[in-house]
Amino acid sequence: MNPVTAPAADVVVVGGGVAGLVIAWEVARAGRRVIVCESGDDTGGMLRRGCVAGVDLDLGAESFAIRSSGVADLVADLGTGAALPLTIVEPRPEGAYLVLPAPFGRVRRLPLPRRAVVGMPAEPAASDVVRVIGRAAARRAARERDLPAGLPSGAEPSLFDLAAARYGRRLAERLVDPLCQSVYSQPASAVRLSAVHPSLWAEFARRGSLTAAAEAVAPAARAGSAVRGIDGGMWRLAAALRTAAEAAGAVIRTDAPVQALRTAAEGFDVVLAGETLRAAHVVVATGPAAAGALLHVDVAAPVGGAVRLVTAEVVSGALDARPVGSGVIVAPGARGAAKALTHVDAKWDWAARALPPHTHVVRLSARDADAPGLDTPAAVAAELRRLTGARIRTGDVRALTQTRWSDAVTSATAEAAAWRAAARAAAPAGIHLAGATVAGTGLASVIPHARELARALVARTSHPATA
Repeated sequence: MNPVTAPAADVVVVGGGVAGLVIAWEVARAGRRVIVCESGDDTGGMLRRGCVAGVDLDLGAESFAIRSSGVADLVADLGTGAALPLTIVEPRPEGAYLVLPAPFGRVRRLPLPRRAVVGMPAEPAASDVVRVIGRAAARRAARERDLPAGLPSGAEPSLFDLAAARYGRRLAERLVDPLCQSVYSQPASAVRLSAVHPSLWAEFARRGSLTAAAEAVAPAARAGSAVRGIDGGMWRLAAALRTAAEAAGAVIRTDAPVQALRTAAEGFDVVLAGETLRAAHVVVATGPAAAGALLHVDVAAPVGGAVRLVTAEVVSGALDARPVGSGVIVAPGARGAAKALTHVDAKWDWAARALPPHTHVVRLSARDADAPGLDTPAAVAAELRRLTGARIRTGDVRALTQTRWSDAVTSATAEAAAWRAAARAAAPAGIHLAGATVAGTGLASVIPHARELARALVARTSHPATA
């Protein structure tokens, strides 16, 4: 039997993503003993650093939604004394484009509507909406305000069905579904608005109109302005959190997969290879599949498809003019290997300043993470030509970096809600869940949830453990 350190910690956190790091920092700075066990070789979860064209930048999430103040509040609390300076920045104002299918295998590139939330416009008759869905569909969408107010009766419909019923099917197909697939890696038919954008759902419930709700929530600037970033990359937030947590006394272990959780006389035993830790409380801050395995949840984990990102260095003056602004979202009907593209240095001033002249960094999100494609300079150059219209040659693509997550996407569906209920029921008092699996997608949801849980843990562990 593995040796037990009793008591090892007030809190053991399983998973070193952002939620786990936030909890570790909050608990440690309150004087409690906390250990983080991360199965991988680094912490940060989907905030991951890489070096492309000699510049440290994001290989994972590169922005955060401002639907809550959670990220900004955390940055402020970490303070100017953080190991890495954390400055919140806005993307450039050009906005992004939507790529739609056109006859003979071609594509059309149109600016994304200026004021829309998850593809649902605050101004359905605006010219940028008309260009995407056509005049007849825009007239239909503009009548949304005149429909009976109130939430749908019975179970909440899918986001696609809700948008189609209120705005019309063409808008749901051309705007809502592509945006949903790009942002949440799931079709709009598989998610619910209350799960992917709670504030928009709340405004809809309050106002009785999706148009009025979008008007209340949508930013007034160009498409893409509902997000912010960190100067130098979002990876800096994860790095600063880890440094702050360790400085406060947290112990962070990598390459330390947790094999099992067991109830003990005084808390819980956290079983690792060759060692067992004793903890008063355990936080499971992993993806849904790993959490389900540890808690023996008898409901299938709400895991969507894997996510694969391809980050490329491209040296070409053809991208100097930023032909598609900050990038593109690709409609499902527009065939190709990528469902989205981010032109990193067109989106973020800090990246443009750091890169040499005519050198660009692009990120391609694979439509199917398991399908071949986007794995050679020739394939990436061809996809860039198709999506941007720029004349990119194979030799212009100088370096490729592949990044993959297989347990990171949770489904915002009734099945996911059933899994969360089953997971909470399976977890005895003292074992807690954190991260996107229970808090919702995005740092704007994950961070406030993690901080609230950390405060509760501090309150429940008034006498720090001693070794």
